[in-house]
Amino acid sequence: MSEFISYLFAIFVVTPLQAELSERLQGVPSQELVEAGKACISVEGPGLLRYAQDNWGWAAANAIGVSAGLVDPITLLPQGNENCRLVIQSLAVEGSRNA
Repeated sequence: MSEFISYLFAIFVVTPLQAELSERLQGVPSQELVEAGKACISVEGPGLLRYAQDNWGWAAANAIGVSAGLVDPITLLPQGNENCRLVIQSLAVEGSRNA
């Protein structure tokens, strides 16, 4: 059952997370930031899947939230990963400029 949950979480959360991150980093002048985004996803994507397997309620809530547009998938990235923190902070600054 946990493999099925992980599969669904990958479809409804991790894949959109990768797409959202790629889209937001498109046109960013910093190649370092783009590389940080790729490194973040490659390290943390499998961790999110493992966490989803162990925490079905969390996985279901976030899968529904991301699918419905209520949860920004970027918020699921852990701030403890330096690459993720760099990307999240940069996107937050960029988002505040566009608001």
